[in-house]
Amino acid sequence: MKLLASVFEQPWFIILILLAFFGAVVLAVILLKKKTGLFKDEEGANKSEAQIAKEEVDRILVDVDDPEAAKEMAEFKQEEAIEEDKKEEEAIGEDKPLGQ
Repeated sequence: MKLLASVFEQPWFIILILLAFFGAVVLAVILLKKKTGLFKDEEGANKSEAQIAKEEVDRILVDVDDPEAAKEMAEFKQEEAIEEDKKEEEAIGEDKPLGQ
């Protein structure tokens, strides 16, 4: 009996018991998945990557109903367009050969 008690107190035995327990859980999940189809997602099975991405973007993005925020966004877009035009003009000026 002392031999059996000393085996249960060993760290390797505790690790072995834990591995066996989690291995049994994994095996049970695999068998349930194969036999019953318990973990299948029928809703997203036939969707392409593009459709899934579009749905996620639509879910995250929300239209702004606040008129003040809409006004700020319009101003920002105008400023952004002006900055983009300046960058394009600078890029055109940089294409000139040296000496001209």
